Order: sequence, then structure tokens, then C-alpha cells
Amino acid sequence: MDAALVGLAGTTVGAVTGFAGAWLAQRGQLRIQQEQRIHAEQIRWLDDKKGLYRDLLIALYGWHDSLASILGDEDDGKLFDFRSTAHKWLVEASLIAGDEVRSAMNAVHRALLDVRPVIFNGSPMTDAWPLQPVQDGLTALEEALRAELAMPGRVGSRSLPAPRRGAQEVPAGRD
Repeated sequence: MDAALVGLAGTTVGAVTGFAGAWLAQRGQLRIQQEQRIHAEQIRWLDDKKGLYRDLLIALYGWHDSLASILGDEDDGKLFDFRSTAHKWLVEASLIAGDEVRSAMNAVHRALLDVRPVIFNGSPMTDAWPLQPVQDGLTALEEALRAELAMPGRVGSRSLPAPRRGAQEVPAGRD
């Protein structure tokens, strides 16, 4: 009788252990699949953002350049096209951009709109170049875009190895 109870207890422990192991393995597999889906979604959005941000920057720089040509009495006639395109990309990018990028986009847009009275209404210009705030805003926007697109651990990206301690530098020209 004792042998039967020991056998029954052993079988029960084995069954519970097997069930727990299978449950843990299934739970781990589900977690891995969820992380893979999240990563794939991030990569997809990242690739979509690259093209959108590129088109946005091209339109904003075109708007800037058209205003600069008007200031230099060399109107290129493309101001309306660049402005319309920039508005379209600003709206679209604001839907998927992070807070820093959205803030930088708003700053550039505001700077482009604020310079219009100086250019078109003959408002008095200060000694500074009127498009300087736009140029500064575009630089800040580029930095925000780079920061948002620089996703660590991205497939295919490589980070530079950290310098080793005690490693000696090779002087230039002595490879």
C-alpha cells in the first residue's frame, strides 16, 4: 500500500511539474511574440517617418529659400508651392511625431509665419537677418528628427565599440 501511495504522489508531482513547465514555456513564448510584434511595429513606423520627415524638411527649406530669394529681389515664384506642400507635411507629420519633434515643427512654422510681415509689408527690419529664427528653428528641427529616428537596437544598426582602457592611440599617418 505504501508503494502505491508513493507512486501516486510521484505521478501527481510529475503531472503538476509538467503542467507548470508547459504553462511557463507557453507564457514565455507569448511574451517573445508580443515583443517581436512591438519591434516590427516600431520599425515600420520608423521607416514611414523617415520618408515623411525628409519630405517635410525639403518643403520647409524650399519655403525658407523662396523667402530668401524674395528678400534678395530674386523671386523664384515657388513660394506658394513650397508653403502649401510644407503645410501638408506639417499636418501629416504632427499626427505621428513625438512631442519634441512636434514642438520643433511648431517653432519653425511660427518663425516662417512671423517673418512674412517683414518681407511683404515692408515692416522695419532689425540689423539681424530676418530669416535667422527660421534657420535656427530648422536646425533644431533636424536635431529633434535625428533624435527621434535614432532608435537604439534597430535592426541593422551598429554602435561603435567603446574604447578600451589602456589602449594606446596610433598617431596619424602610422597605421
